[in-house]
Amino acid sequence: MKMTERECNLLAFRHQDTPWVPSTTTGQDTCIPTVLEEGARGYGITTDWFGVKYLYRKDQPGPMPVEGEPKITDIEDWKNQVTMPELDKYDWEGCAARDTAKWDRENKMSNVILVNGCFESLHMFCGFEDALCYIITDPEAASDFMGWIADYKIAVIERIAKYYKPDMIQFHDDYSNNDSLFMPIPAWKQLIQPHLKRVIDAVHGLGMIYQHHSCGKIHDLIPELIDTGIDALNPIQIQNNPLEIKQKYGDRLTVCGGFDNQGVLDHPDSTPEQIRDSINKTLHTMAPGGKWVALCGFLDQWAERRQIWLDCLDEYNRPLMEKAGVPFVKHTATAGNVYNLAENAKK
Repeated sequence: MKMTERECNLLAFRHQDTPWVPSTTTGQDTCIPTVLEEGARGYGITTDWFGVKYLYRKDQPGPMPVEGEPKITDIEDWKNQVTMPELDKYDWEGCAARDTAKWDRENKMSNVILVNGCFESLHMFCGFEDALCYIITDPEAASDFMGWIADYKIAVIERIAKYYKPDMIQFHDDYSNNDSLFMPIPAWKQLIQPHLKRVIDAVHGLGMIYQHHSCGKIHDLIPELIDTGIDALNPIQIQNNPLEIKQKYGDRLTVCGGFDNQGVLDHPDSTPEQIRDSINKTLHTMAPGGKWVALCGFLDQWAERRQIWLDCLDEYNRPLMEKAGVPFVKHTATAGNVYNLAENAKK
């Protein structure tokens, strides 16, 4: 039996070599569950099921909480200011059927994305500046809130496992800006790691792969994330030295990403030749030895660049797939962005 894209992706997520380069674009079916009324519910100002208000402008890549109207105004009083949504009142079965109707489970991996992890939820509910201050001035209350969010996420994950039945959960929780971590590592270990570990253990206990998403420079936190139990990490931006990470931790961690989006792929002045050269450089640098999944995304305004990416991937993979006895199929870019919460809310 010939290997499928699904099997090739699974090899990578098991930290093994692969016969060709597995990619999220060609080898995975992914969704953010439409049953979740969390985050922006459309463009303009909307309110989610926690009561958090978001502003989502079409000219911005993502939504932000409405400034000056935090859901939590005092972290010591958070229990009186937020309530858990009654999850079983929602149509999990119907939403899962619609969200996964076009999934090819035989030939592709299935992946469900959960945004706003424990720390992200803290600053979505109270504002970023206050979130960082609370971590310093009232760490116990901040940690209690993040533990409550972990309980909520675990309840969601249990229902996703039952109704969506994915191979993998992709959990989003950013811990860094472009240059440094948002907090010292000891603070992260004390306040966030125990709650994150419970989430990871829940994912593994339900037979799914755990992939963590964290933007920015998180190089120094990677050993802690591995010890906490993550299977894979994305997008591993280039300031983290993705090749070094793969070489050092590849037997325990699958690297997903490593492309130069900020410097080239999403830069408004980049030419098609520069984009192609940058993509090819990453492919030839990161692919040897496997343990890598080529995650190469673009901002919405650069939709035409997706085809350049697919052409580069096809060119690299064609001889490898032919060598493996797998029929080569040229890929064509399609419109759509699973991360667009405004469009997701309309489904």
